[in-house]
Amino acid sequence: MAERIYTRDQQGRLEPLEGERFGKEDELQALIAEHPELLDGTQMRPDDPRRWILISREQGIAESSDAAARWAVDHLLVDQDAVPTLVEVKRGSSPEIRRTIVGQMLEYAAHAARTWSADTLRHAFEESADARRLDPAEELGKLLQPDGEEEPDADGFWERVAINLAAARLRLLFVADDIPDPLERVVEFLNAQMAGIEVLAVEIKQFKGDSRQTLVPRVIGRIAGQGARRPKLARESFVNAFDRTEHRSVAVRLLGVADESGAIVERYANGLGIRIPCSYWKKPVGVAWLFPPSEWGHAVLRGLTAISLGISVDLPATEASLPEDKRLVYAALRRWMEEIASYDFAKDASTPYYHAWTISYDDAARHIERLSSGLAKVVSEIRAL
Repeated sequence: MAERIYTRDQQGRLEPLEGERFGKEDELQALIAEHPELLDGTQMRPDDPRRWILISREQGIAESSDAAARWAVDHLLVDQDAVPTLVEVKRGSSPEIRRTIVGQMLEYAAHAARTWSADTLRHAFEESADARRLDPAEELGKLLQPDGEEEPDADGFWERVAINLAAARLRLLFVADDIPDPLERVVEFLNAQMAGIEVLAVEIKQFKGDSRQTLVPRVIGRIAGQGARRPKLARESFVNAFDRTEHRSVAVRLLGVADESGAIVERYANGLGIRIPCSYWKKPVGVAWLFPPSEWGHAVLRGLTAISLGISVDLPATEASLPEDKRLVYAALRRWMEEIASYDFAKDASTPYYHAWTISYDDAARHIERLSSGLAKVVSEIRAL
């Protein structure tokens, strides 16, 4: 027997709405594309409801970064914390919803984290928004909800997307009009076991009457307290996290150099970053990242641990075509990169978005004068331009 709910109008009259399965998967897919709020981000995180922008439907996924797309995920969304959200939609009556969809989604996630780039997703979002006759900047502004009249920091947002991709920080959503018990148990198991990846199911039931359609979402698999935003690491807590005096001294020395030379020390949930204000980018340019011992195994970017030096912007192959004043900025950053690369104690840990090298605190302690002077030089050079 079909489920039934009732609506009541202001005159007290009841209208019965009968539960009805979606006739085609595309009906539900189209609804989610047009109304991502149906995924009910409030149920997912009551204290900090999720909001999304649609990157695209049928977003391609390749087996390797230099190959053509082999698969396509039904929907790719990104939330306000720049977490890519992969959505696969099935009807509850589909035989694939019990087992096939799980292996399929895990394969998608494994390859997407390695082959997608923030630039690719940004381009896909802008193309998709244009095709739907939407203003990409306006849609991003709604997502980020900046205070007052301040424009959303689009570059900063896509930088965070790059960070989350590099760290394989994703959300996987299985969506259907009926979530079977076996899938529910698998989702709960995966969500409890997969660090850094949130796995949920969303059941969206449809009820129809003579004059209206009602959609009722239910989020399945959420763990109490999951997704709570980690507070930014306090500077004092960062310094006190070091057991060894020589390591603590390195951290204090480099942070002191940043303060004295006019850099910005930015706090993250698991470390500190040193950034230089520059008129050519809305967001200050990152040149160093420091992580306390407790975070060395799972730093904010895959491969960046302990002390990481580099830059958070792309450099052109040549600065010859740039205006003279901007050429000076690029030249200073390139000198900084070349200096770090010359350190035989630095390990290359660059990603598609960051050019960076990591240095252990033991090596940093032995070469602290060299590191301090190099950091002070690049900050003062950029600040002077």
